[in-house]
Amino acid sequence: MVFPIVFGYELLGHHLAGHAEAEGKTLFFHANTGPSGHGGPPAAGIALSLKLAGAEEVKVWAMEGEGGLTAGAHHETKQTAWEQHTLQALKETPQWSVLSVENFSATGKPTHKLQKDGSVLVAGKNPDKSTYTITAKSDLTKITAIRLEALTDPSMTKNGPGRNFAAASNPNFIVNEFTIKANGKPVKLASVSASFSQNRWDVKGSIDGDPKTGWAINPAFGKPAWAVYKLAQPLELKSDAQLEFSIVQNYGGGRTIGRPRLSAVKGDPGALNLPDNILAILKKAKRAKKEKADLGKHFLSEHPDLKTLELKVLAVDKQIKAVKPSTTLVMIEQDKARKTHVLRRGNYLTPGEEVTSQTPEALHGFKKEWPKNRLGLAQWLMAPDNPLVGRVTVNRWWAQFMGRGIVATQEDFGTEGSMPTHPNLLDWLAVEFAENGWSMKHLHKQIVMSATYRQSSRVNPTLLARDPGNELHARAPRLRMSAEMIRDNALTISGLLSTKMHGSPIYPPQPDGIWRHVGRNGPKYIAATDENRFRRGVYVVWRRGAPYASFVNFDAPDRGSCVIQRPRTNTPLQALTLMNDEAYVEIALAFAGRILNEKPNTSAGERITHAFKTALSRAPKPEETAFLEKLLKRRLALFQKDPIAAKALLDGIKGWKAPKGMEQTQLAAWFYVANILLNLDETITKG
Repeated sequence: MVFPIVFGYELLGHHLAGHAEAEGKTLFFHANTGPSGHGGPPAAGIALSLKLAGAEEVKVWAMEGEGGLTAGAHHETKQTAWEQHTLQALKETPQWSVLSVENFSATGKPTHKLQKDGSVLVAGKNPDKSTYTITAKSDLTKITAIRLEALTDPSMTKNGPGRNFAAASNPNFIVNEFTIKANGKPVKLASVSASFSQNRWDVKGSIDGDPKTGWAINPAFGKPAWAVYKLAQPLELKSDAQLEFSIVQNYGGGRTIGRPRLSAVKGDPGALNLPDNILAILKKAKRAKKEKADLGKHFLSEHPDLKTLELKVLAVDKQIKAVKPSTTLVMIEQDKARKTHVLRRGNYLTPGEEVTSQTPEALHGFKKEWPKNRLGLAQWLMAPDNPLVGRVTVNRWWAQFMGRGIVATQEDFGTEGSMPTHPNLLDWLAVEFAENGWSMKHLHKQIVMSATYRQSSRVNPTLLARDPGNELHARAPRLRMSAEMIRDNALTISGLLSTKMHGSPIYPPQPDGIWRHVGRNGPKYIAATDENRFRRGVYVVWRRGAPYASFVNFDAPDRGSCVIQRPRTNTPLQALTLMNDEAYVEIALAFAGRILNEKPNTSAGERITHAFKTALSRAPKPEETAFLEKLLKRRLALFQKDPIAAKALLDGIKGWKAPKGMEQTQLAAWFYVANILLNLDETITKG
């Protein structure tokens, strides 16, 4: 497959996403390489979404073969559907049925005469503007489309079909609006097509509700013109049903239709207006290359929106091909493995005996059919004979949920590590993991739905004496959340959390100057001010020399080395972070705003109860309510005396903004209540 975008990508399962720079414009793309029938494109190609910065999204199929994007391939599916639909409609032999005119009236008072063919010949005075109102009946019991014809007649200059003050040179007409009523009720129109539309006077203008647009036919004079209006829903008619048509012609200059005629159809109107050559090609099972091209050209002419899209795709493809990406070779397998020697005393100048790739003999064997490369190593690791991958993996997840692994030394399953507290459980989880397609979701569900995980975390004195470290899981785990979870939990409580997924790292607020001090003249840390400010902690940018400060305070590693288990410390700095860090001050203000917004016109006690239930999933104790009410009263009085202080507190926040109409003094006072609740050990503790 030729895929011209080979840079700036992110592989997420079967999803490819990224961007590239071309001539100062950014091209965004994503590709779903899933198999056909699973929401993705056929296995032969990649579905791309290409977007020029500041432009609408363009979706296109990139098919297998030379030349990058296949021009026209993106409308192939639509064209196939159109061909099948049209052929089926032709089998039903739809026929236009001329409507029987019962009444004709026109503003400006021109004369008229009904013709034998069902048309109305307008004569006499030609008004500057005119609206035709036609009442008619149909023999059909079901109508799917209406055709308006502008017929020619010798009584008009150059046979018309328009009546124009300047008809000697331009017998044009302009239909500004065309509407239909059935028994007095408006009929909704879905689309319209025409035999010919003047430049900048497309027939779509006759149904767009804009009096300044409309349908005109210059320079296609001297021959009949037609417009077919497709109904949004088929119209069911009784024998006495009346149809009323309004043809608004308000451009001026006497540009009115000289001989209108109305017809109806109950089938697909598109099948009735095909050129003879296109109709012949359409009926062929096998088509020559030129015939395919002619059919595609006709399809695009009937669907100008797709033609426009085609041009955009070709333009984007040209820009992509013009990009000269810089690439870095990460790893490539050599056809023949190089010789490797034991280096005597570590000196590469004194090689010893030759050695080859091999796995530890103490573990399961390496099969002969496995290649001695990375693929073979992967096959060896995931072999059914190897219990370690499953055991180590499930043990880490167990530790995430329970606070302690079945093997306490998660980083060491060797002889120097701890023995498992529940070896049979460890084996069962490992086998369950492997036998269910190595599904993380399945195993996580098994753990959280277990009786062990779902039991109460309340401490029983008897069981506490028997199992003080909860190694035997006498109770549910109770532990402080990880750094990322603490932030995510606070954002959730405040109502700020964004669930947006994927994309580049985010830059939430942190104290100024951290990157500057470690990087000298390195890149500046510019905090996000949009939705990215409130996305989950997993997306926070990580610089090993200057990791996100609040995460470090809650024992997140600096990633300078591999850390399997994080410590859980308890320091005053953690409380200070939750009270004073810019990110958590903003979260507390948003939480205060949520309390006021969700509990308007209620007492302070009711609001405090709501806040407790939101943050802690429990009601407050009487003494807790009394303390917070006292604090709230004191702070509210302070801010009422000094509203500038309240405004300064709110103005210091760069992301979240208080809803309009919310009293600043109230919000500032409730900030202290929210700040205290978010700072509680109970808030940041799981269990």
